Amino acid sequence: MRFVIVEDEIWIREGIRKLLPKLDEENVIVGEAENGVEGVEVVRKENPDVIITDVRMPVMDGLEMLEEIYAEGCKAKSIVLSAYSEFEYARSALRLGVTEYLLKPIVMADFSEAVERVKFELEKERKRHPKQIGSLDQVMKNILAGDFLPEEEVTEYLIKEFGLDGQLSLALFVSYFEEWSDKKCDRFIRKIKMIFSEKPSISYCVIEDEKQKEIIIIIYNYAKNQNIKRWIQGHFLQKSNDLDGVAMGWAESPNIFNLKDNYEEVEQYLEWNILLGSEVIISCPEIQRVQTSLCVYPLDIENQMKTAVCSNDPQKIKKSVEQFQKYFQNGKIYEPKRIKECYVRFFWAMINFSKEIGNFNFEHFEQRELLDRITHTKTREGMKRITIELVERLQRTEEQIENLNVKRAVAMIHEFYRTGITLDEIAAKLGITPEYLGTQFHQVLGVNFSAYLKQFRLNKAKELLLGTQLKLYEIAELIGYSDSKYFSKVFKAETGYLPADYRKIYK
Repeated sequence: MRFVIVEDEIWIREGIRKLLPKLDEENVIVGEAENGVEGVEVVRKENPDVIITDVRMPVMDGLEMLEEIYAEGCKAKSIVLSAYSEFEYARSALRLGVTEYLLKPIVMADFSEAVERVKFELEKERKRHPKQIGSLDQVMKNILAGDFLPEEEVTEYLIKEFGLDGQLSLALFVSYFEEWSDKKCDRFIRKIKMIFSEKPSISYCVIEDEKQKEIIIIIYNYAKNQNIKRWIQGHFLQKSNDLDGVAMGWAESPNIFNLKDNYEEVEQYLEWNILLGSEVIISCPEIQRVQTSLCVYPLDIENQMKTAVCSNDPQKIKKSVEQFQKYFQNGKIYEPKRIKECYVRFFWAMINFSKEIGNFNFEHFEQRELLDRITHTKTREGMKRITIELVERLQRTEEQIENLNVKRAVAMIHEFYRTGITLDEIAAKLGITPEYLGTQFHQVLGVNFSAYLKQFRLNKAKELLLGTQLKLYEIAELIGYSDSKYFSKVFKAETGYLPADYRKIYK
């Protein structure tokens, strides 16, 4: 909302100026004045939504100012402040149609409630009187959001101001951008204008919605026998090389009364871009007629992924993920929601499996954030970006150790863990005492030497259990345990499962 503050006490003006943006970041102070005469001039110039004024001021008081500007046709709401609680002031304010009357000193809670009530009144009026909003794109944006009801007054206004008959057909062309940028959107709108310049008889308006990451084109005043969608698709898609990450939807509305419902329908089907790609403008009636196939989760590809993760082979991991992506581009038609469900399941398996064997770095990784991103993306490019980001995380990360003795000790553990290397042996090779090395090891890594060695061996055991067909005694020998029964005991104490049971559960 746009505010003008008329108050002769500067400290009160400053307090209100600081408070309004805190109540709502969209609150803007467009002018200030110290008395009613100055206030009249500021209001005439700025045409605010709300006037906040004191009653008692020099030259002209607040009520006299309101009486003058309301006589001129000003529609602004007003909040009157007064240190005088006499009945006559309140009665005069009510007679003028003042929206809110507050006594000084101002109580913050009361002031906040008064501003909210004024906002509510303005929104109600705007639904009834669209002319207060202004341009066609603003009116249409409010109709799509449900803030305007296309009642008789609205349709009359649209006919009179823009030649848009409420009973004529309209078309909606909605473009969603996975990555929103002003440069990309400006280029997109220039292309639209160039296409429509070929048919000047057709009218349209452009709505930019950065919050929704959408550009909405509303097309009207065209003949019913004109195939507008085919015309746009023929010009737009064939000549565009930058549509990756853009989902485009289309719907035709019999009249402006159905526009909001048609827009919601387009929104619902935009995610079909995940299956069809950016080469298609998605049309609601066409999608509704599509016969979809049963989407069966590719468990065999998940198992390939687990094997690749166990082997810590980036190329194998990448290959298994690519196979998973290609699975949904096999010529069959699946519902996008089912595809998303499969992606979530596959990524969950990849993350949890990687965490389980302890090889990969998922520090500060929010699985809930991943789920939200998959749920909300509407493009094939969006799914691809999420996948690439996740695969990049699936890289083994060596501990960043600055202490040279500890760094060399860790390197020796990784090289000689199969031989049952001890703290004493490593300390001797480094030329320091075992006590000194043990103290440094714990200080740097937060665990003692034996706990680190045991965990490293068990992580190796998990890799071998899930990534190979080796027998238990062979795995025990490979990780430095000569007694397979003792290995099983240690493994169960750490994981809660015997090695054979662990293999059955996770493989």
